[in-house]
Amino acid sequence: MKRALLSLCVLLSVAGAQPLRDPALPYGSWGEAARETEAAIGARPLTRPQDGQYRVGDAVIIDDGGKRYRAHVTAIDGGRYRIHYDGFGPDWTRLFDAAALLGYQPGYQPAARPAATRAFQVGDELEAQQNGRWSPARIVAVKGGQYRVHYDGQPSSRDEWVPAARLRSLPGGPVQTPRLAAGKYACTTQTMNSGGTIEFQPKGAVVLAANGTYQYLGFKTPSPGTYRADAASRALSFRGGHLDGGEATPIVQRPGRFYLTAPSIGERWTCTVTK
Repeated sequence: MKRALLSLCVLLSVAGAQPLRDPALPYGSWGEAARETEAAIGARPLTRPQDGQYRVGDAVIIDDGGKRYRAHVTAIDGGRYRIHYDGFGPDWTRLFDAAALLGYQPGYQPAARPAATRAFQVGDELEAQQNGRWSPARIVAVKGGQYRVHYDGQPSSRDEWVPAARLRSLPGGPVQTPRLAAGKYACTTQTMNSGGTIEFQPKGAVVLAANGTYQYLGFKTPSPGTYRADAASRALSFRGGHLDGGEATPIVQRPGRFYLTAPSIGERWTCTVTK
């Protein structure tokens, strides 16, 4: 009897959930937006895209600080979603990771997804399943239905062959970030201080010349050497100078940025091109 009453309550809750109003109608406050969202959702289950990827224009429910709001996806940036909060002005947008998108708004029917037009190729940037988790990666070789992937921010020694079942496109993918260009890159590390905030520590700069030479600008006198670019992984390997034996790996979906490791520095730096 208790189980029957519980099922009836759930059904009534779903049936009694108020309809979603026009997303263009303004809310008077964030509290009103959250309350209206909860009332509209009720006990309705939220559905997600079958391939795990939302598209621009999708009407979604987001989790922002433990509260749920209605929103629309307006852009996709580096595997993250820029959303606009329904009922607020055009400036109210924010980038969210996929985990914050809880599903489609009740009653929303997403447009049909186009079928894949090609298999993954060398250079494609995507997500690969590593130890049960999805990590940004780049395909560096293809052979017999297997794909060799380089995981973002990890040394080449951890590259591995995986089947297509362990690969999925980034939102809007498959995509390829432009290769690293000649220029000056400022490098930093980040640490967590006692107050719980992140501090960035400058580590000098690396100047890449188009002729395959580099200079590390972290000492009174520049430290020179050479570098070679791998066509598949797009990583740079350094010879000579302060970065001898080091590697610069372009960051997936972050043009003009790379992770830098070298025996002489003993840590990982993040380097960004400067204008």
